[in-house]
Amino acid sequence: MGLARARRKLRRRDGQEWSDRRLCFIRDHAPGRSFADVGGMYGIHGDIAFRAEEAGAAAVTLFDGGDPTPQFLDRYTRQDSAIRYAQGDLEDPLSVQLIGSHDIVWCVGVIYHSPSPVRQLMHLHEITNELLYLGSATIPEVPGFPQASVFYPYLDRRERSPYARGITNAAGATGIGTPFDARPMYGQGNFWWGITPSALRAMLRTARFEVVEELRTDVYPWGTEYVARPLAEHPSLPPVDYFRRRGELREEGRAVPFDGYYDKGPDAIGTSDDAFPRLEGAPEPDPLQPRFRRWRRR
Repeated sequence: MGLARARRKLRRRDGQEWSDRRLCFIRDHAPGRSFADVGGMYGIHGDIAFRAEEAGAAAVTLFDGGDPTPQFLDRYTRQDSAIRYAQGDLEDPLSVQLIGSHDIVWCVGVIYHSPSPVRQLMHLHEITNELLYLGSATIPEVPGFPQASVFYPYLDRRERSPYARGITNAAGATGIGTPFDARPMYGQGNFWWGITPSALRAMLRTARFEVVEELRTDVYPWGTEYVARPLAEHPSLPPVDYFRRRGELREEGRAVPFDGYYDKGPDAIGTSDDAFPRLEGAPEPDPLQPRFRRWRRR
């Protein structure tokens, strides 16, 4: 019993340190800067956005898919807050434009609720000027398979069980502690992906972020948070409307360029010299030869 009490005490202390570390980031980086809290309404009623405002942020935007909660509206009125609430979907390009660019972007508990976490990270890059604070549920690394991930939907109870053990409140983790919720319109409540920390770092790099700091705690062993800086690089993927626009203009006898598109801009017209696509500069083949053990009869 004494050992159990000591463990609970240590967990409480570690949990407080984890919370303090988060708040320290806000106190250090929010003052005088614009601050966006992405996904901060559900469950916490805009608490992070309020804390950023109280810390002296120049402007604060709270973005979420849900309606403003009564708790948020009550605090908003009591504190005479100037927080701007924007409602939309992080995967919708128009919603991303609605958020607008901010110096500091906070996004915790969001990307694993989507079947397209990399797309969400790419959109976070579009609105981040200086730093992104990203928090996500993660799973342990898989030995021998770096950057592994698990797709949760439609795992049966036995298959979900190992993942549910790592969640603090498994009953509230839809798709892990409960079956996948396939009801129309309710999909975003599910856990879609179990992402290893190495996979999440690779996703951040793919979305053109540089990881500055990685944060973990024993209180939430299956959770990882990152501080990341956006890199001034063009995306590796074309814009989502590129091929449609290219086809439309090609039928008119002209087409947008392929190579150099991001430098030339969306209004540029390709020339006969534009390759589609250009093979020069592609990565050289780097085949790995599998090693097989010779079988011998004994």
